[in-house]
Amino acid sequence: MAEARIVNPLVEQFRHGKVPRDLRLMAAQGALPLGPADLADLLELLLHDVDPDIREQSSATLLALPAAEMRALAKDRSSAPALLAWILAHRPEGDLREAALQNTTLADEAIEAQAASLPEELAELVVINQVRLLRRTSLLEALEANPNLSNDQRRRLRELRESFHIGEQPPAPAAPPPAPEPAPAPAPEAAEPEEEPPPPATAAEAVARYLSEDERQQDEKVNAVQRLYRLNTAEKVIAALKGTREERSVLVRDPNRLVAAAVLGSPKLTEVEIESFAGMKSLSDEVLRRIGNHKEWMKRYGVVANLVKNPRTPIAISLGLVSRLNPRDIKGLTTDRNVPEVIRKQAQKFIKGQSDKK
Repeated sequence: MAEARIVNPLVEQFRHGKVPRDLRLMAAQGALPLGPADLADLLELLLHDVDPDIREQSSATLLALPAAEMRALAKDRSSAPALLAWILAHRPEGDLREAALQNTTLADEAIEAQAASLPEELAELVVINQVRLLRRTSLLEALEANPNLSNDQRRRLRELRESFHIGEQPPAPAAPPPAPEPAPAPAPEAAEPEEEPPPPATAAEAVARYLSEDERQQDEKVNAVQRLYRLNTAEKVIAALKGTREERSVLVRDPNRLVAAAVLGSPKLTEVEIESFAGMKSLSDEVLRRIGNHKEWMKRYGVVANLVKNPRTPIAISLGLVSRLNPRDIKGLTTDRNVPEVIRKQAQKFIKGQSDKK
C-alpha cells in the first residue's frame, strides 16, 4: 500500500474549521496558490461545507481543473479516497474515471455507488477484479443491475456467483424486531471563525511584537512587518502562500493559526526556512509541533537539532529527538540552561549510557 501523502498544513487547518467565509469562498474559487494535489484535496473538503454557495463553487472549480492534473491525481495511490470517489462519480472524461477505478486506494463502496451506471468499458475493470467482487458481494449485485453490461460480462459474473456459491447460503435465523430508531441528531452548526487578536495599532508596535532585537536591525524584515501588519486574515493567507521569504518569516509568527498554517503550506517554502523556523523562540508550540510531525522536514538534521534546542518546542516532540543528535550536540545539551531540565537530564542519561558501554 502506498504511503499516504503528507497533508498540507493549510488544508489541515481548513479541516479543523473556524475559517472565515470569505477565505473559504476564495479557496472554493481556486484562488489560493496551492499545488494541484493540495488544491484538489481542499476543494474536495469544501464540497461538504455548510454553505451551499461554497459547495457549489467548489464543485465547479473541481470540474474545471485541467484533465492532465486530475489524471496524475487519479493515478496516485497517495490521493485521498474521497477525491478518487469524486473523480469517478463526477468527472466526465473516461480516462480519468478509468485511472480512478484502477487505483487500489479507491474504496469498494465508491465503486458500488457507480457500478449500476458505468459504461461497458469501465464496467470491465470491475468485472475482472474478482477480489473486490468476492469481498463485497453487494458490489457484485450492483454491477449485475447495470444495463450497459455485455452478454459476455454477464456470463462471467454469473459463473463467479455459481463457482463461489454466492447467495446460496442457508437463510439466517429471523432477526429480532428492530429497536426503535433514536431521534435524529441535530445538524452540526457551522464553526465560528477564531476571534483574531487586535492588530498592532502602529508600525512601531508591530515591529516590536513580531521581531527580535537583532531582527529589528534588518531592513528587509522591518519592511516586511510594515507591509503586513494592517492586512486582514484572508490577505495574510495570500501573502503567506505567495509572498517573499521575509514575509513568510514574519507571518509564521502570526497568532492566527490559519495564517501560520498557510506559511507552512506555501509551495514556495524551502527546507532552509523550516530549519530557521525550528529555532525561533517566538513561534507558537502549535507551529513547532507541526514541524516536528512532518516526516520530510524531520529528515534534515538542522531541523531536528533546532527543535531540540528550542525551549518552545513541546516536550513530547523534543524528548524523542535527543538521541538523533550527534555526540557533540548531545554533550552541549547537558549544560544548556536554555532548554527544559527534562531535556538536559535526557542528554545526561544518554551520555552516561554511552560511557557505560565502553
